[in-house]
Amino acid sequence: MIKAIIFDFDGTLSNRQANAYYLFKDYFKPYFKDLDDMEYEAVLQDLLTDDCNGTINVKYRMAPFINKYNKYFTQDDFDKFNEFYYEYMWKYAVLKPETIDVLKQLKGKYKLAVLSNGQSKSQHDKISHCEMDEYFDEIVVSGDIGINKPNKEIFEIMADRLGVKCEECVMVGDVFSSDIIGAIKANMIPVWIEPNYERPSSYTGIRILKITELLDVLEKLK
Repeated sequence: MIKAIIFDFDGTLSNRQANAYYLFKDYFKPYFKDLDDMEYEAVLQDLLTDDCNGTINVKYRMAPFINKYNKYFTQDDFDKFNEFYYEYMWKYAVLKPETIDVLKQLKGKYKLAVLSNGQSKSQHDKISHCEMDEYFDEIVVSGDIGINKPNKEIFEIMADRLGVKCEECVMVGDVFSSDIIGAIKANMIPVWIEPNYERPSSYTGIRILKITELLDVLEKLK
């Protein structure tokens, strides 16, 4: 019997790419003020590609960008950006349009939780900024406890805090190497949300394109 639904945050409940895009757009504009709008848009699209949807430490994923645009942006500038990124990323957090409606439908039927990798303050600030705290029984960020997904221990800690068994939990996430693998190791039911329908995979488990499909998945799991 399913008793709890655990969500990743970035890219699952939130639009992680929009979050990054609008932060990049505001921050880097002064560095590229000589470019016209479409030239600057090309820079932003390169940034989104290099950003890897936040799955790699910003120190490493920005290296191709710095190399390509070193005429405008130096390593010293990056050090300033790095501080800004972690301090203000939360201000640009944007939920997927269907997120709140799905949570409203699930609230009261299941225990709901967020399990997110990242710095504690940054991730908690994102969730509060999006006014989502009221929907969740537990919010655990890897920075809170010093354990990252996919380590099964962080999943087990979450289940324990919710007062349920791991096998009674559904874990919904977009990053296979942390959310899905971690859920499998912890004996939770993984639901992979992957909006790119052209992405190949040998995974035969539950895979959805949008969070709204989770409602049908849960009905079938009953």
